[in-house]
Amino acid sequence: IRAADPVVTAAGGRLRFEVFSQCCGVYARADMMPDMLNADTFGKGTTNVDFNPPMRAALSKVRAGSPLDLKVTPDAVAIDTGHDQETEHKVDLPVRWLKGFAEVQALAAGLERAATLPGPAARQFLGGLSNQVKARDKAWLIPSGNSLRLSQRAADNAIAAGGLGRLIAMKPLARHAEALHIYASSSGISAFELDFGSARFMLVLSAAASRGFSGEGQLLKALSASNADAALARVRAALAWQSGIRVDDLARDLKAPEQQVDTALSLLAAQGLVGVDPHERGYFHRVLPFDLSRIEGLHPRLKAARALFADGAVINEKAARGVVRSKVRTRDATHRVQLEDDDFKCTCVWHSRTLGQSGPCKHVLATMIANQEGTAGS
Repeated sequence: IRAADPVVTAAGGRLRFEVFSQCCGVYARADMMPDMLNADTFGKGTTNVDFNPPMRAALSKVRAGSPLDLKVTPDAVAIDTGHDQETEHKVDLPVRWLKGFAEVQALAAGLERAATLPGPAARQFLGGLSNQVKARDKAWLIPSGNSLRLSQRAADNAIAAGGLGRLIAMKPLARHAEALHIYASSSGISAFELDFGSARFMLVLSAAASRGFSGEGQLLKALSASNADAALARVRAALAWQSGIRVDDLARDLKAPEQQVDTALSLLAAQGLVGVDPHERGYFHRVLPFDLSRIEGLHPRLKAARALFADGAVINEKAARGVVRSKVRTRDATHRVQLEDDDFKCTCVWHSRTLGQSGPCKHVLATMIANQEGTAGS
C-alpha cells in the first residue's frame, strides 16, 4: 500500500481516499468524516493522483497538533504542512485498477459485520498477527467475548479470512482507534475497519493473498443481468453525491422493487458511479474518472457469453422448483449448466478448476442471459 496512489472523493462533507495494493489483492479506504475537516469551501467531485516520494515524505512529517492544509480540486491534490508544500496532479487509472474497483464493489456488497473489538483488544489482535499468521495462510477468526481467536479450521460463527498478514499496514494506526470492525462474506473476502470516531480506515482482503480483485470475475453476474433495466435510469438519476444510500430507502423513494434497485446499484458500482460502505450498510455516490464504456469490454467471458446467447447455443431443460438446467453447445463440446438461487454449476473444465471462486464461466453467463431474456431454446 506504500506505493498506492489515491482516488479522492469529496461529497457530503466527507473526504474518501481509495487505493489498491500493487498486487490488487488489498483495497484500502480512508474516510474523513465532517467532524475531522474544517473547510472554507466543500464541493463535490472525484479525482485521482499519483503520490510521489516528495508528497509521501511531506505527509510522514505531520505530527499530532501540527497544521495540515489540504486542497483537492478536479485536477490535483495539494498539501501545505507549514514546512513543505507539495502538489500532485491527476493521472490515468491503470487498467487493473479499473477492473479492481468494479470487482471489489461487487464483492463488498455482500459484506456483513461479524464482530467488533474495542480499542485495546484491537491493538492486541493486530499486534499478535505477525507472530501467528503468515501472509499467505488461510485462517478462521472465532469471536470470543471482546477478542478474536485464530483457528486453522472452520467452526460455527467463524470468520474466514485469507492472508491476514496483510493487516500489518494497520498496526501503526491501531493505537489511535476506538474500535475494530470485522466484516465477512460468503465470497471469502473479509474487511477490517479501524474506527477513530471522526475517521475510519478499512482494508478489504481478497480471499487469498495470491488472488487480486482485478481477476475475480464476480461482477460478471451483475453485468449480465437485464432485470435492472427498468430501475437503472431512475436510480442513476437519483444519484446526487449522497454519502449514504440504502437500498430499502431508495426503493421506497422510487416506488420500485428492492431487488431491481439493488441490481441497478450493483451495475452502477461496476461502472464506478457508486461505492459500497459496509459500515453504513449501503452505498455512496462518486464518479470514478474512467471511460464507463470500457468496463464490459474488460471481461472477455461476458463477451463470449453474449456471443453464445446470440448463436442460440443455450437449450433449456425442464426446470423444477426454481432450479434451471440447460445445455450449452459450443464448437468443441456440449456443457450442462445448473442455476439455483445464487449458486451455479457447469461441467466445463474452467468451472471444475475454479469451482466458481472466480465468478461464473461463459456457459453459466449465457444461461443467465437466456433465462433473463426468456428466449432459451428447448
